[in-house]
Amino acid sequence: MKVLILPSWYFNEGSQELAGRMFHHLAGGLQENGIDAHVLYSNYSIKGPLFKREVNSIEEGVPTWRFSQLYMPKLSKFLLTQWQKKCVSDILHYMETEGKPDLIHAHSYPAAGVAAALQSKVRIPFIYTERLSSIMTNAIPLLHQHVLQDAFNAATCITGVSPGMVKCLQHLTKHRVELVPNFYDPTIFYPEVHCEKFNVFTWLSIGEPSYIKGLDILLHAFAELKVRMHDIPMQLILMDDIPQKAELLRLAELLHIEKDIRWEGLLPQREVARMMNKSHVLVSSSRVETFGKAIVEALACGLPVVATKTEGAQYIMTSADQGELAEPGNAESLVTAMQRAMMHYATYSADKISEGVKTKFAKEVVLQEWISLYNSLLS
Repeated sequence: MKVLILPSWYFNEGSQELAGRMFHHLAGGLQENGIDAHVLYSNYSIKGPLFKREVNSIEEGVPTWRFSQLYMPKLSKFLLTQWQKKCVSDILHYMETEGKPDLIHAHSYPAAGVAAALQSKVRIPFIYTERLSSIMTNAIPLLHQHVLQDAFNAATCITGVSPGMVKCLQHLTKHRVELVPNFYDPTIFYPEVHCEKFNVFTWLSIGEPSYIKGLDILLHAFAELKVRMHDIPMQLILMDDIPQKAELLRLAELLHIEKDIRWEGLLPQREVARMMNKSHVLVSSSRVETFGKAIVEALACGLPVVATKTEGAQYIMTSADQGELAEPGNAESLVTAMQRAMMHYATYSADKISEGVKTKFAKEVVLQEWISLYNSLLS
């Protein structure tokens, strides 16, 4: 079986960016299970090169095709349609060399819209998987609505990454929407029994952008927690390349917590896992979270989690043994949940926390769900 994976976003070649890693890991996992999975990413943007660039290489075992070129923001129907045509042309060019895939797996509606447009040239069944929070917040631009509907109408199968996403998608289409979650790699994310914790109580937060991830709320909650638990030294580590770092630094200075925050930036997956094992609690303060990959990975490392009650967090965290939940967008609720996690910290079991996510979210479990779905669509 040959599967072509179309991401709507992807990390830059050779970078440590987290964005789009899940698509690369899906392709790699499928390869390990005997499926010939390739990735094709067309990156036409204002940051692209003047002349079209094509790169075809094996990236960490995954056959990957990248196309890039300068392109204006897609602010009109004409520009959006031309962008789709360029992306379709890239797929047709890919097929001239690699042959026609048996199945296309398009991730989020821009890529699914391209897969839908491709059907006028060549009929290939495709899965449309959605994970964008803008679907759940009804923030899809009006200009893009027809792309979304084209994806719904042409897709052979539609999936969402959490029950909340499935419910949201089901309101937008008459076709059945399936649930297939994201996965984590248990060879990377697991409790390291010999890993020493930081010598001060450490909260770890991963992700951007600042507003969606609720980092402003987190800073307010952390500042208040330091007042309430003034006798316990603590620090907050913020991980990822956060564009709004300067704004957050100003807020941290106003709250007098700038010396208690560490900015770790982007780290490779194994370093992320190591940082999780060295920390005490992961805190996810998101206003919206369609799934919560960092939550799953932290739990897999045996780390208790404090998370806001987003659709993703409530899907993943089903037991008080895993940590605490707080109301989204509410600093008072978040600081109370963080305080409870600190007071109950000695009662958490790393092994129990880790085992709790294996049966639903471990890599091989979810990969087998995808393989079973692929086979059912092609049978």
